[in-house]
Amino acid sequence: MLDPTIIRKHKFLLPLMIIAVWTAFGLFFGTQNYIRDAYAGKGASLPGYITSWLLCGYSWAVLTVPVIRIARRFSLDRLGWGRFFLMHLPTAVVFALAQLAIYVAIAGLLFGTRERGVWDFYKFIVINEFQSSFLVYFVIVSALTALDRLFTEQTVHPISLPEQDANGNSPVRRLPVKDNGRILLIDTGNIDWIESYGNYVFLHTPDRRIIHRDTMAAMERKLDPHVFVRIRRSAIVRIDQIIELRLGVNGEYEISLRSGQILAATRRYRKNLENVIKS
Repeated sequence: MLDPTIIRKHKFLLPLMIIAVWTAFGLFFGTQNYIRDAYAGKGASLPGYITSWLLCGYSWAVLTVPVIRIARRFSLDRLGWGRFFLMHLPTAVVFALAQLAIYVAIAGLLFGTRERGVWDFYKFIVINEFQSSFLVYFVIVSALTALDRLFTEQTVHPISLPEQDANGNSPVRRLPVKDNGRILLIDTGNIDWIESYGNYVFLHTPDRRIIHRDTMAAMERKLDPHVFVRIRRSAIVRIDQIIELRLGVNGEYEISLRSGQILAATRRYRKNLENVIKS
């Protein structure tokens, strides 16, 4: 199984994977529709069917990266079922119309629109193919959700943690969590950064992320302030993972981590980062 950390380290793999997936999509459905129509006695051309479906796939390839970003920003884990569908139903409409527009544009450039004008051709495609394109958006989001959960550790239930040790002055060095009847000790030195999702946090490590039920305020109190810094309301970063800070025109820092992850810091927590720079 492909480790997602490999994709983060070798960013060229993502576009190659996207092209490969949508090529397979076009070949499969083009061949399947050709066989169906040929069996029914309809006039069918295999190259024509495959070309049409490849154009469909590649028009989705153009939109795959923004769909991935939206799906992860407004994920099921973060929003819950109700808000998830309220967000993604209208988004699916927008992306479906955009995908069909890209399809029409590419087809028009390559083959022309024959007797139809571009607008008439687009309306014809929307009437006949909108529902399929709409469903493809949800297939992408569903597949991404399943993959993210597959590469994410099972949700763990933390036991009550002391904020200090027996001496009353030391931060937590390891986070004990319950997992299928076991207690796992997560070394805080192995956590790159922490991301908030409602009443949960994601503990990002070099090879996985763990869903942990806790608040950011509680996590900030438990962690060593000389080792971790809060950069915004929803993110805490291990200081030695920061390799670059860029100050934007709006006064907010853009932070680059060793893993390749780029995070935005809000002005509210700018002083925290300035203290890191001075130290």
